[in-house]
Amino acid sequence: MRTIHAFGRRAVLALAAAAFGTFAAAPAMAQAYPNRPIKLIVPWPAGGVTDASARLLAQHLGDRLKQNVVVDNRAGANGRIGAELAAKSPPDGYTFFLASAETHAINPTVFASVPYDPIKDFVAIAPYAINPFTVTARADIKASNMKEAVALAKASPGKLTSASWGIGSTSQIILEMIKGQAGIDVLHVPFQGEAPAVTALLGSQVDLMVMPAARADQLSRDGKVKVLAVTTGSRFALLKDVPTLSEQGYKIDVANWFGVVAPAKTPPEVVQKVNEEINALLRGNEFPEALRKLGVDAHPAMTAPQYQKFIETEGTRWGTVIKAARIRLE
Repeated sequence: MRTIHAFGRRAVLALAAAAFGTFAAAPAMAQAYPNRPIKLIVPWPAGGVTDASARLLAQHLGDRLKQNVVVDNRAGANGRIGAELAAKSPPDGYTFFLASAETHAINPTVFASVPYDPIKDFVAIAPYAINPFTVTARADIKASNMKEAVALAKASPGKLTSASWGIGSTSQIILEMIKGQAGIDVLHVPFQGEAPAVTALLGSQVDLMVMPAARADQLSRDGKVKVLAVTTGSRFALLKDVPTLSEQGYKIDVANWFGVVAPAKTPPEVVQKVNEEINALLRGNEFPEALRKLGVDAHPAMTAPQYQKFIETEGTRWGTVIKAARIRLE
């Protein structure tokens, strides 16, 4: 009996130790994480506002995590190439993706086929920035506001051109919204990224471009472009003298947002930790101020579940806008 009892006691202790190890694994992982560099996939080329904000986030988040966060630019197909790569990456907490309205709300509606599911293939972590847009024109165009630009377009249907950073981009969609409400024919000219599209506008290769407000402010100060309107419901601080589209008779109030997501099944303790660190940045002073210098606003802090719900809601909102504008691409 003593032998049986001793064996049973050892077995019970072993089982207890195993159980304790299982319950302790998650906290231990959270404490040890991260123990190697983290990759942040950015689905746009270097040089644009999105890339600049991502690099700023990588720097500040890396400081808080005490580990390098490395930006990996994987541009192309309006963010679909980078998104697919991120969705298929190991869900180990060492690969994140820079999500936006384009990758997670617009692409699934605009394109007939998208190689990822924005809800099922990713887990939301946290948003961090809001990026308003402007309707901008080459410096020598004979128009200073939307009324005059529309008059030019109506005088020569199909002659005015507008650059964007990709087919199905917010830049194109806002253009299509304006075209639909104004009843004009403007030729869309897509580029692979924001920087080459801006270069085309500055070189007078195109007439118009819907671009981030920060870039438009900088270029207008240098006299290189004219800013005709901002796309948000209220005026943008950097361009306070530029009227909104709403003020000029259009029912348009849109902006882009940037956030961090990870491959589905990323450990929840990692999601929570990174969410807390990003929110700590947003609630501080240094990171929001640095974002403002780039020309974007800090996004209100959200829990991971709140951000997940936000992404789902954005998909519905943009989907309604896109369907109303009858935009559909193969």
